Amino acid sequence: MTINPGSSTTQVDVALTRLAERLKTQQRDEMRIDGFRRAAILVPLLLGEDEPALLFTVRSSLLRSHAGQISFPGGRVDAGESIEDAAIRETREETGLHVNKNSIIGHLHDHPSPAQYVVTPVVASLSWPQPLTLNAAEVDSVFTVPISALRN
Repeated sequence: MTINPGSSTTQVDVALTRLAERLKTQQRDEMRIDGFRRAAILVPLLLGEDEPALLFTVRSSLLRSHAGQISFPGGRVDAGESIEDAAIRETREETGLHVNKNSIIGHLHDHPSPAQYVVTPVVASLSWPQPLTLNAAEVDSVFTVPISALRN
């Protein structure tokens, strides 16, 4: 997605449409690994008055594993739950961020994790700013990074 600082709403809409088309038409790598559990993360693409940005979490220092790591919100897929539902539920539980299924634009390739999860990233475009309610047991803080900074 190529969006420059100060891009107009129309440019952002065109870039989002292109991203959604690319995610829908790409051959996505789906993994199944014996003994690995399923997990989903949300890649929250924030759309507000400023340029688009991504939201990251800093995992709670109280956690047994991955304490203090920078991550996207997400977690385990519960029995009978879709990847999208898990990403939405986990994001709401961790950050209070409002996500609905209509905001999902696609999925990225699955990735195995050292914790024996196969993780599916779910990309969603969200209006921003939104009020956040952080779950202190899971998240110490959140921060955003403009897309242009990541491109650099």
